[in-house]
Amino acid sequence: MRKVLQQLLFISLVSFLIVSCEKNDEPFPQQVSKAKTIFKLPDAEFGPMKTIALDLSPGLVSLRVLEIRRDAASAAELNSTQVIKIKHQNALIADPTSGAVVELPRNLYTVDPSNPFDGQYWTVTFDPGEFVEFIKINLNPSNLITAGRVGLGFQIAETPGAVINDEKSRLGVEISAKNQWDGKYRCDWTNYHPTANPGYTGSSTTIEFHTTGPNKVKLFWPLAGVFCAPAILNGGLAYFGLQEPEFTVNTSTNAVTVQNVAPGAVTFYTMNSSFTSRYEPATKTFFVQWGYNNPGGVFNPATSREWTQTLTYLGPR
Repeated sequence: MRKVLQQLLFISLVSFLIVSCEKNDEPFPQQVSKAKTIFKLPDAEFGPMKTIALDLSPGLVSLRVLEIRRDAASAAELNSTQVIKIKHQNALIADPTSGAVVELPRNLYTVDPSNPFDGQYWTVTFDPGEFVEFIKINLNPSNLITAGRVGLGFQIAETPGAVINDEKSRLGVEISAKNQWDGKYRCDWTNYHPTANPGYTGSSTTIEFHTTGPNKVKLFWPLAGVFCAPAILNGGLAYFGLQEPEFTVNTSTNAVTVQNVAPGAVTFYTMNSSFTSRYEPATKTFFVQWGYNNPGGVFNPATSREWTQTLTYLGPR
């Protein structure tokens, strides 16, 4: 009997201690995160260069030229103010194919007050709750027509108390203006050369039209990486150097003329006089026939070089 009482007392004491511990136990300490906020340029995921093509319109526009994202490590950091620096890095706009992109002239844009620029660094402030910010500039798209290929380069440089996503920290941005004919097109063509393509054969490829004036676009061939006219020569895809076809649309009649605007060009084009070269707005399609060594636009199989092209709009570039 005594042993039984002792066991009961022991069980009661243990139960009391367990209940007491449960009531008076200190809460578990909060885990301290060792992670840090990360800053990145999300568009850098898609390549070293980004292109912005603005609608050709008069007057100033505000352009979000660069997006910066804050991946906060905690709610506390997201709800804090963080100031970072973006370096002006124009080496990043060098086109890997032609190197033709140059810095956007400083007199063609003004800096938005929300992201001050001292000539070397842009200052970007993330206010509490903000996870995305932009570097913004103001410019007139019409001024870009005669500026050539221009852009700005950016690199995340200083992020106090945070880290930089190295793979998404650098980006070149090409900035251009576009008229209504600017974009990507399917080019179905045949071309003639008296010795290199006497059969007047052709092919199909994707080209781009880049705005060069209010009613002008220049033909760019992405496969070659240059402004040119795709051709079949000696049985293979090719193009002639020092030839950059520019298409001009008569906005009253939709008649189209094509001319070589390559710097230093010595070869100039004539439209075939028996063909109606035109743009058809309903289908967004160009139908053109043009060439050279064809006085008066009359095709001569002994001397002429000629292209017959159908260019059908695919979408924006």
